[in-house]
Formats: sequence, structure tokens, C-alpha cells
Amino acid sequence: MAIVLRRPPNWSTVQTIILIFIFTFIFCLYFLQIDPRLHLVPKPDLPSYASQPSVSEQDSPVDSSSLPQPLINLRYSVDGLVYFLDHPSKFPSPTIQHPIFSLIQNATEMWNSKLRKQSETLCLAAIEYHRRHQRHPPRGFDKWWIWAKNHHVQLLDEYDSMFKAIEPFFALPPKIFRQRVDDLLYNRTKWKADTIVISIKTGKVILSGHRAHNGQRPTELMKLLEGIAHLLPDVELPISTMDLPAVLVSSKSYERHVQLARQSDYLPVSEISEIYEEPGLHGWPNTCPPESRLRRALDGGHLYVSSSELWTQSYIFDHVPAMNVCDHPELEQLIGFLSMTKLNVHPYFPLFSFSKPYGFSEIPITPTAQYSQPTGPDPLWEQKTSLGLLWRGSTTGITFDKSTNWLQSQRTRLVKFANLSTGNNITIRIVNPKTGKLGYFNANGSALNSKYFDIGFTGQPLQCHVQNGICAALSRLFTFKEVVDAEATNKYKYILDVDGNGWSGRFHRLMTTKSVILKSTIFPEWYVYADRIQPWYHYVPVRVNYQDLYDIMAFFTGDLEGRGAQDEEAKKIGEAGSTWAKTFWRTEDMQAYMYRLILEYARLLKRDEQGMDYLCDER
Repeated sequence: MAIVLRRPPNWSTVQTIILIFIFTFIFCLYFLQIDPRLHLVPKPDLPSYASQPSVSEQDSPVDSSSLPQPLINLRYSVDGLVYFLDHPSKFPSPTIQHPIFSLIQNATEMWNSKLRKQSETLCLAAIEYHRRHQRHPPRGFDKWWIWAKNHHVQLLDEYDSMFKAIEPFFALPPKIFRQRVDDLLYNRTKWKADTIVISIKTGKVILSGHRAHNGQRPTELMKLLEGIAHLLPDVELPISTMDLPAVLVSSKSYERHVQLARQSDYLPVSEISEIYEEPGLHGWPNTCPPESRLRRALDGGHLYVSSSELWTQSYIFDHVPAMNVCDHPELEQLIGFLSMTKLNVHPYFPLFSFSKPYGFSEIPITPTAQYSQPTGPDPLWEQKTSLGLLWRGSTTGITFDKSTNWLQSQRTRLVKFANLSTGNNITIRIVNPKTGKLGYFNANGSALNSKYFDIGFTGQPLQCHVQNGICAALSRLFTFKEVVDAEATNKYKYILDVDGNGWSGRFHRLMTTKSVILKSTIFPEWYVYADRIQPWYHYVPVRVNYQDLYDIMAFFTGDLEGRGAQDEEAKKIGEAGSTWAKTFWRTEDMQAYMYRLILEYARLLKRDEQGMDYLCDER
């Protein structure tokens, strides 16, 4: 047997390699000012569900392990944005692909991977549940599984964010949990005026509460549950009817509750009413952990990602963390709800709500408002004649008075930005029609707005005070346009959905069309929390500051003459979104979500009883 003798390494060579590595790292970190929280795909260091919760972990639906190789050198951040290095003056003729190609490619792979990985049997689903949550499923899980399979629910494992919403409540002793439910049911909280109660008893659904007969939301939700009531345990659900959430909780409270819940332990008596408020902090900062950008800014650190001149653009790739004010402090001045709201933190209360932004303890349920709105005639993609981005809406989103910075709220900023008739030349990214690579063109803001946008308020000023002249000021500032009906709306290839006072009720109807829906929001709803939708595959996410809108529209529709347009990519997204709305957002999908949620809630109510878990018998 031959023995191969290996030459010992030259120590000076090893030292040289180490020094080069250290120098390169320091150069990138300090001279390029790269934020150390940015990570290079294909394996970005995004947080995993099993690790200690952080500001960006709690709600992120992205499975980073499924990301394919990138087409360009993208950097994915835990804040939900993808950053890339380009600069027209430094790279006038780039040889890299447009980054939106990578976002679409990644989204396609992630969605298809999710579909492939769904559990195929009841026992496999129970095992997967335990793997994700370190608990057994709730009692009744087997009947839920059979019902969901019989009704062709496709994403049978994707309820992680539902569990994240209820997990902190496992830290409350059962008696205390039931006491807080009773406080909500019997009007002993500050939220009583806006709470309804839906009771399920022996297969019947009963509606009660202060606002039980105000509007369609309570009765529509009641009808949704009536179809599955015979399968549900007896429970009483306290439900907020408001667009906006109310029960703000501190970051320390969240972490403490989750820590104890994962240890199968309860809060001690001395901590039952503790709100864990940080001294000297009020409102939103209390919801943020110390390492978040908002808290670091308050502590004298840097507010935003380091702004090297090479970091010239970013897009959303993971929509939920991009909605997080803790990692995006600028949102507080850009969203009416965040800028107006001065909330105190509270103990955990199990109030059900139609939307759950970061920092709130509400449990998200399925909103049925506007769900049944007819789609209207929807032309084929090639027959949609309007290429501009359409948005029409009212002046909601903020109270218009002298105490609010209403010019910075999401809807007024949008209308003002999209209708400017003057402006400097702007450099826009585009797909070079000759090379197919990333290219650029320069144009005046007014010309860009005329090409890309058809955006305006409708009706007359709302939520303003006539006495102090604000309504008149709105009428002078903005041109109020005619309402566009569903048939005319559907002729547009691109439609924008933007938050009003809260979450948007029109999203479902828009998604049923074959148009591409662009969405800007800070209010995640059940389909986001249930991990049931994929940005850049089903819809196009838009940053709240709208700084990505020109690039997005230029990618899909080309420059001012239409050169470089990626019309086929847009068509695919429009068709995928329409198919998704019709196959993943059916009445049965909402019922499956509510069915499973009520099983989880029933277990929380009766944890001190035996047999509240489901154990699969594989025999």
C-alpha cells in the first residue's frame, strides 16, 4: 500500500491568507458601510421559527432554505428588503440581470416548493405540526383534517403565523386566560364599545354585543361560521369590529410569554398583570426589542441602513417584516395610523381582529367585508387596453386636522407624488431592450407620471374639519376624479391597492381579476399570516414610501416609448394571482382557517382538562 506524504503548509502563506480575509471583511463592513444584518443569497441568514424571537422573526413567512441561486448579487435583509449594488455613473453598461427577474424567479420556486411539501396524511400532518411548534395539535385536529381534505384545501400545513399569534397565551394560567376572555365578553375592558361576541353552542351561531347589528361584517362572519358550526366546540369569541387593532403589547412581554410557553410553564402570580413597559419609552418603541432600528435610534444609534452611495435601490421580497415599524422607523411618519396613534401597552388579551400589525396581541381572523363583491367583466390580458397604474379612493387613512401631519399620510402622499406636473430628471432602472440586461433611462418626473400613473381621489374630502378650513384646503390641493366602476377598472393591466384607515377590503375582488395587483400595506391579513400567498408570484409588493414604483412600472411597461417592457412576466403574475384568489381564497379556505383557529382557542380555554391534544395513532 503506497503512503502519500503531504507537504506541511507554509505558515507564512497561511498568515497571508488570513490577513487578506480580515482586511477584505473590514473593508466591506466599514468602507462600503454594509449593514452586517444584510446577507447574500442563496442562503440569507433569515431567522428560523425555532430560534429566539426577534423583531423580524415573529411574522416572516419566508423559508430562506428554498431560495435558488440569484441572477445577480442581491443582498436579502431581515427587514424584508432586498438590496443590490448598482450605480448608473459607475456601471453605465451593466452585464447583470434586472433584480426583479431574481425576485420573480425566487418567488416562483418558493411557492412551488411550498406546494410540494404539504403533508399527505393525517399522521404526517400531526408530526409536521409537532415539528414546527413543539406541541401536539389540538383536539379535533383529525376531524379538521378530514373536512379540509374533503373540501380541497391545498395548504394544509401553512398555519405557522396563526400559532405565533396564540402561542403567548399558553403562558397565561388557564384560570387567568378564561378571566380575560370573560372581561372581553362582559364589557369589562376599554374595548367594549367596538366588540361583538359570536357564540357557538351545540352547532348554532349566535351574534351579540354592542355593534352586533352595525354594518355587514358581523352578519357576514356569522354566515361563514354557520357552514361549519356543527363541527365546532362550544366557544364564545370576542371580536373587534374596528379596522384598526387596539391591544398593544411590549417586546419584553412578548418574549417573556413565549419563553414560558415554550417551557410549558405559566406566568407567576407576581407577573400576571405586568406589562413590562420600558422606563422612558411610550407607545411604539415599547413594542420593539433593543436591537431594532427604532430602539437603536432612540439610544443614539443609526436610524437606517448604512447609506453607502452604492446602495442605490431596494425592493420588498418578504412583505411582513417590511411592514414592521421597529425595523422601519420611517413608517411612523408615513402611515396615518402610526403617526396619529399614541397607544399604551397592555397585558395580553385574546381579542380577535381582522388584521394584526406588528406589536399587537390580537388574534387574526378572516375578514369577509367586500368578499362577495362581483369581479365584473374581466378581459383577457391582451384585451386590457389601459397600461397605466390605476388607483381611486377616498381621503381616508388619517384625520385631516391641524394636529396631524396629513400631507405625509399614505394616500395623500400617493396622489401628490403621482400627479406632480414638474420635477427633475430621474434615473429609472429598466430591462435594456438590446441586451436583456439591467439598463437605465432618464426622464422628467412629470413625463413619468403621465406614462405610468392614473391615480386620484374620488368624491369629496372626508375625515376633515370644515370649520378650520382643512376640507377646503384638500379641495384646492387635489383634483377629485370620477369613480371608476369594476368593468372599467378591469381594463387596466395594473391596479394599486393602498391602506385606508386600516386593512383593505377591496383586495380580494382585485385579485380575482387577471390584472397585476400592486399592494402597499402595513396591515397583514389572515392570508399573509397563514402563509398562503407569495409576493412577486401572485402580486407585486410596493414599499410604503413608493420609491420603488417607477422602477416596477418601468420593468413591466418599459420606458416612455414602451421599450424593454416585460409584458409576459406581468401576464404570468396577473394570471397566477387570479388563479390563487379562486383556489386558495375560497369560502372553504376561510372556513378551514377559522375551524382550525377555534380548535386552538378551545384548547387554550380548557388546558387544565385532560385530552385537549390530538395524538395520532398510526396503527
